[in-house]
Amino acid sequence: MRPFQSVALVALAVPLAAQQTASPLSANAIFEHTKAATVIVLAGEGAGRLHSIATGVIISKDGVVLTALHAIKGAAEVQVRMANGEVFDRVELLGSDERRDVAALKISAGGLPALVPGSTTSVSQGDPVYAVTNASGLAWSATEGILSAIRPSDEVPGAGSGFRLLQFSAPVAPGSSGGALVDRSGALIGIITGGTGSAGFAVPIENVIGLPGTGTHTAFGSGSSLQMPAKVEIPHSSAAIAGSDPKQILKDARTISIRSKTQFLTVDTLDRALAGRKDWPGLGLTIVQDQRVADLLIEIDRPLFTYVHTFVIVDKRTSIILATGKVTAFDGTIASAGIAKDIIKIFAAARLPPESKQK
Repeated sequence: MRPFQSVALVALAVPLAAQQTASPLSANAIFEHTKAATVIVLAGEGAGRLHSIATGVIISKDGVVLTALHAIKGAAEVQVRMANGEVFDRVELLGSDERRDVAALKISAGGLPALVPGSTTSVSQGDPVYAVTNASGLAWSATEGILSAIRPSDEVPGAGSGFRLLQFSAPVAPGSSGGALVDRSGALIGIITGGTGSAGFAVPIENVIGLPGTGTHTAFGSGSSLQMPAKVEIPHSSAAIAGSDPKQILKDARTISIRSKTQFLTVDTLDRALAGRKDWPGLGLTIVQDQRVADLLIEIDRPLFTYVHTFVIVDKRTSIILATGKVTAFDGTIASAGIAKDIIKIFAAARLPPESKQK
């Protein structure tokens, strides 16, 4: 591997105290340095079956990487890819923080480009912030925004409680989780964990920088067979879409991803409701977190000022709406049971033989 070199970025290698008094770097210099230390994290279920794609950030030259815990949790195999083309198939888990959704990984390498940890004490509301992520399958995409606020996680729907979050004004798409949020000196101030609409959220780096020393070295299986998903060509004519058979699409699907447009009915709630039904395993479907590796999308919602919980099943390739439904209930947990029952009935009608459906 070629050593990372950049005259313009020498300031990034000096101690943090010196950085805080240095002049801000150009956005281009920040992005170039951040890109070099940003990785793609592929997590698999075994036998090369891709489960999720996330972003990671190198925080030490000897191969320590921080990423989103939810992306690698339960993974059988993990692979890490660098911007310079290097691929690492042997990955270890060094530590994790369930509350903040951050994990520390280790790859066997040295002399890597790494980001210098900064501090939230060096940034103020309205300051510019930068990120490089693997959003929506577009590897090493650069985004720029401002620090909108530093707020308790309790104020962010679905984030949990008991810690702080950095809110910033940059879009966060699937695949961005685990990415680096840096300040105008190029110092790492947060690990991106999610977002809603045009608002992104990151965990302050000072709260997770100690993760690599909190656990034992737990090795994942070799990720050598994991591959980025192939880009699927979307039909360009209405005739091609019209020729698609919704029942056949439901029958052929292997993976689904759930997304929620409401805090009253979360992805995890419906995920648990489906997994808890005894007729779910027989459908041969796998729920994946990353929408890019899903065949179908299930979108759930509860319009404001109503108790009507809705779901839509969509073919990701053609955007055809395959099925819809609704359940009226005061509570999202109660509604999820009814929605799970309806979803399974829809898939069973398309995927199971007549005798199985009768049973």
